[in-house]
Amino acid sequence: MAFMLNRATRFASRTWSIPVENLELSLEEIVGGLESRVVRASLRSRVAKDLQPSSFVVKELRGLQRRETKIYRELWTRSKTPPTVRLLGIEVTKDADYLYLEEATPQSEWPWKQTPTSKAVCRALARLHDSEQLHPKALIDWDYESDLTKSADETLAVALDARNEAGVRHWRRIGDLRRVVAALPKLRSALLEATTFIHGDVHSRNVILRATENGEIAFIDWARARFGSPLEDVASWLHSLGCWEPEARRRHDTLLRAYLEARSSKQTITTELRTAYWYASASNGLAGAIRYHLAVLSDPESSSDVKNDSAQSLCGWERVIRRVATILATNRIR
Repeated sequence: MAFMLNRATRFASRTWSIPVENLELSLEEIVGGLESRVVRASLRSRVAKDLQPSSFVVKELRGLQRRETKIYRELWTRSKTPPTVRLLGIEVTKDADYLYLEEATPQSEWPWKQTPTSKAVCRALARLHDSEQLHPKALIDWDYESDLTKSADETLAVALDARNEAGVRHWRRIGDLRRVVAALPKLRSALLEATTFIHGDVHSRNVILRATENGEIAFIDWARARFGSPLEDVASWLHSLGCWEPEARRRHDTLLRAYLEARSSKQTITTELRTAYWYASASNGLAGAIRYHLAVLSDPESSSDVKNDSAQSLCGWERVIRRVATILATNRIR
């Protein structure tokens, strides 16, 4: 932590032209990042108090995580107002990249009880998917399909072994999961007939409704951004909401229509689109979410609250996999 404190202090000194001796910084680890290290830097100075923010975020990226550096640079090069937090600076070293980001203030801890705010996210996704201006020219090579296939196989293996104290599997319908994993290459082939630049990890912790007059939407954590099916973003967002917000679950199709109507193509909900949507949702689950919740439930060190949250999430993913297994059986896809 001392190393990041020194680095953040030097960055703040350079950026806001404040001598180091006049700066006071403290760092706090931000819980929730599963891959990269993220800290909040709280900033005070004895001079130029109105020229710098009271806090900012520092993100340390190593190895393949460094692809996020390129994503942020591309987004802010291509637009003055991309749908994300402000990029304050980038430092590239031999061993790691450091992103210095605005800490955006949300309107509230959970603004998604109101359907209009959830719709606003759907429309923001539509703008992202339609905007050629925001599509990076190049991304660091990532064979996402190979990684997804590997993740799906690992998910099935974990589901077979993960059991509670009574020896009962946490994942109850192994047959459904086995069928979907086996059919994944065909599902992906159908899904990827239409692709665009996507965020890749849209859920309630990665979306901020800003505390501004217009309540702009900001997406954070772009580490999984790639070219893929736009339905992967939409399904990720609606699934996340549906797990925790009953009103969003009841308004599922209303929210999906808000996204489709905001797209330049003005799509409607058809049988084919609904099938592709569920393929996208299953893909999201097999990319790591299902495996994560199974691991939490199997970990004796997990708290009861964390286990309860994962059990609830897993029920949602079982519904997705069961629906896709039914589609596969109906269409006789193996």
